[in-house]
Amino acid sequence: MQNCEKCAFNPPVTVMTKIAVYTIALNEEKHVSRWFETAKEADLLLIADTGSTDKTRDLAKSFGIEVHEISVIPWRFDVARNTSLELIPEDFDICIQLDMDEVLSPGWRPKVEEAWKNGNQWPIYRYVFSRTSEGKPHHFQHYFKIHPRKGMYWLYPIHEIVRPKEGFSFKRELIDVEVDHLKDHSKSRSSYLELLELAVTEMPNDWRMGHYLNREYYYVQNWHRVLQTASDSLKITHGWDVERASTCMWASDAAERLGYPDWAMDWAERATQEAPEFYEAWHWRAHMAHLQNKWKECYEFAAKILILDKQHHHLVKPAVWEWWGYDLLALSAHKLGKHDRAVKYGRLALEGSPDNERLKSNLDFYLKALNSST
Repeated sequence: MQNCEKCAFNPPVTVMTKIAVYTIALNEEKHVSRWFETAKEADLLLIADTGSTDKTRDLAKSFGIEVHEISVIPWRFDVARNTSLELIPEDFDICIQLDMDEVLSPGWRPKVEEAWKNGNQWPIYRYVFSRTSEGKPHHFQHYFKIHPRKGMYWLYPIHEIVRPKEGFSFKRELIDVEVDHLKDHSKSRSSYLELLELAVTEMPNDWRMGHYLNREYYYVQNWHRVLQTASDSLKITHGWDVERASTCMWASDAAERLGYPDWAMDWAERATQEAPEFYEAWHWRAHMAHLQNKWKECYEFAAKILILDKQHHHLVKPAVWEWWGYDLLALSAHKLGKHDRAVKYGRLALEGSPDNERLKSNLDFYLKALNSST
């Protein structure tokens, strides 16, 4: 039989999706093994080491992880991230930026591959801060660090994000992949404030950096700077509504701690105006009313928990939904003489925090008040 190129059998070519998992690292030896195990299905594991003095580099190399030593002076996270991204060969399709204290869910690879093949090149996934006793996500948000190799760059010296370069756009849909953040509380935040001050100097009209600087001052309890940066940030007319509301809540707390209760109430009211669908803002306003014995207002604001939906992002406070919102409802109901409602919401609060002795005592008190009133 004559060989004929046209007649020859040509099997379909399977094009493999090439995936890299990468990160920057500094003295992460205690996390290297776990990081390797969660990411080892990737075609490339890459660590850009920024000056470790422990066994991070040697341990990583023993697992077959590609290690590069980089130096970023003066330090800023966006430069380090961009340097690590540039170390990945350009023939890779997808990159997953996975910090050393983060863990990918089992079976992640085929889901990421499927997303890529379907044109979902910058997929959204769940970033989990905590889980229930059954293992379900308890506190989570949608996240952004699975991204194309080409056409992306990291922005901001701190709290950095990856975003498309000018002229690039990518399809974005949610996929069934989760990353758990097993936060290493031993890590220092000492550089955060300086880097955020730098970011705001560089980008004075960037809402995100102004918001994070305000939060950092709140963390270090510099109440006057909290108030000043809140005022400065809110002059910027754009920004995520729940971030704007949270900035107002921190300013409200700062004003309260400095002894300005009226100002604290004004900031709390503005929080609900900035994000009227964000229950945490209404809860904070109820809390402020509670501190000032304004029980009608406290009840009205806390009751928003009955009609608003819980959101899913890092600014959600699980305790507010599990018990604290109902606790304020119960307390204000009791003060208003609504003893049956006090019992109802007191029980819901206790269900959300069954070991809370104060809630147990409160519920007993509400029950006695109800029985005395009937």
